[in-house]
Amino acid sequence: MANTSRRLGLEKMDEPIDPMDFSESIEDYHRQGDQILSIIYEIQSSQTLSGQNNEELQKYINLLIEEVNRMKGNDIHLAKNAKLNLIKTIAKFSLYFE
Repeated sequence: MANTSRRLGLEKMDEPIDPMDFSESIEDYHRQGDQILSIIYEIQSSQTLSGQNNEELQKYINLLIEEVNRMKGNDIHLAKNAKLNLIKTIAKFSLYFE
């Protein structure tokens, strides 16, 4: 189960990412990664789940952070792939959480 603030936080992650723009510079990927990390930290700070629900949310958040870290690297090809993976992972939220 995910509360409204988590859902809204995850929806905000779509804002810094333009899924159709892959002409970005490495700095653009770094900026987007920073924005997404900020949203992730907001979600974590408002986290009130416990037990199995918390563990599952943390697994999901860890997947997001892994992709963000790749976006923040220095290899533009890895950053582009990480962006695609991040978009897919964000889209899967509703598959795992109500």
